[in-house]
Amino acid sequence: MKKLFILLAVVTLTAMSANVFAQSSGISPAPGATHEYSITPGNIGSTITWSVTKGDLTTDAGADAIISDDDAAITNITWAAGLTVDDMYYVHVVESDGTCTNEKVLPVQITASPFYLEIAAANATQCYDGTVVVSLADASTINYDHGNATLEFTVTPFELSSSYSGYSFDIDLDFGAYTGLDASNVSVSTNASISGGTVTVADNAAVTITYVVDNTNIFNNGSAVDAQDFTATATISGGEASNGVDDNGTDGTYTDATDVSRPNTSGISTN
Repeated sequence: MKKLFILLAVVTLTAMSANVFAQSSGISPAPGATHEYSITPGNIGSTITWSVTKGDLTTDAGADAIISDDDAAITNITWAAGLTVDDMYYVHVVESDGTCTNEKVLPVQITASPFYLEIAAANATQCYDGTVVVSLADASTINYDHGNATLEFTVTPFELSSSYSGYSFDIDLDFGAYTGLDASNVSVSTNASISGGTVTVADNAAVTITYVVDNTNIFNNGSAVDAQDFTATATISGGEASNGVDDNGTDGTYTDATDVSRPNTSGISTN
């Protein structure tokens, strides 16, 4: 009896895990997902009609399920982003040859989004790209220009459906209270593009975002020894798979940082 109880517990736990972590599919779509549904008509020239009901076989799902082409043998259904996990829907299709009809129904249960993103900085700490450029402002004033620091962050997707390629997210680089930094020089790896802070990835692979940050401040011997040091924090948000599934917002890592610094050398003392 004890062995039977343990076996039942394992089966129940496995079923629960499958429901929580299953990839979005036509029979278990995640909120926001778009999936394809199709039939092979019994007769050439038949009229096809698709519909979706909620909770039973008669209550219209309305805006919960948007059908792209309700009179074609192949159609897409977009499941609304705000749907409740575990709710039941029913996809109906009716074929009519003009004198006789047939109907098929597919049960659909909303599942939690398994998709999430993780961001990681290439380096927790690093130096500037080059040496300090030292110049004379006048005969007795020394200026120090620290130049650029190249920062890399990699974003990796997890639990993307292999039936769809691509994802997108927003990224922001923040320097806290530090001013005078120019991070407008930004690029991404060859599998992606970036526009206005939104990164769009063409495949399901990781993507690297590279910032060349120019410290436009000019320091002198009166500046603090750590005046050139700053922290760059990258934050990602709004992750979405190409089929509309949103990042679940709980499993991922959405912030990472790089500390940029030089040795905090003091001014030259003399006797």
